[in-house]
Amino acid sequence: MNGGVLEAFNRLLGHHADRDGQASALEELSVEPEDAISSGGPARRDRGLGLPQEILQRALAQKILDGWLQNRNQVLVPLTLRLGQLRADDVELLMRFAAASLHLASSADQEAQAAVTRWLRSIGAVENAIVVFERALQAPSALNTLLDRVLARHLDAYAYAIAAMAADLRVVSGRLYADFVAARLALPADAVRSINRRFRR
Repeated sequence: MNGGVLEAFNRLLGHHADRDGQASALEELSVEPEDAISSGGPARRDRGLGLPQEILQRALAQKILDGWLQNRNQVLVPLTLRLGQLRADDVELLMRFAAASLHLASSADQEAQAAVTRWLRSIGAVENAIVVFERALQAPSALNTLLDRVLARHLDAYAYAIAAMAADLRVVSGRLYADFVAARLALPADAVRSINRRFRR
């Protein structure tokens, strides 16, 4: 919180005699001091404090942002991946993304397909979802289209975890693919590390 906002709250806390509907500390902030005018020094509004409503809005916004930043890992990266908690069309999108990732970042042979299928089942993919995955393996969708839809539906963490599991990380192309997906989805570095610890092999 910047000094101007902190000063405003300190002054507000110091006024106990205001009647309902009054806030002397805030009202005073909207008036330019005469000594600032006469001395030619910077006025309060020149320092960006603005109106009392703007001060409060700025302070609340800063507190919300600070709280989000402190908990961004929990916000962006679910502790567990549970496909059963998602809408059916979101699950279908992720199944198509898994198929495309398997083709682009691995040999996509029967062993690789079986490994990804087992993992998808472990996070809640039901039989209908597995059918979508298997059909998508026969005709993978365009990666850019899938990524655009993933971003639009806020499925970033799910998609990156799928990419990390589907990619063959024993080869450079597989590792580069997983890194590309993280960059394309603009996942924060700490979110990527968290997913890697849990899902990247």
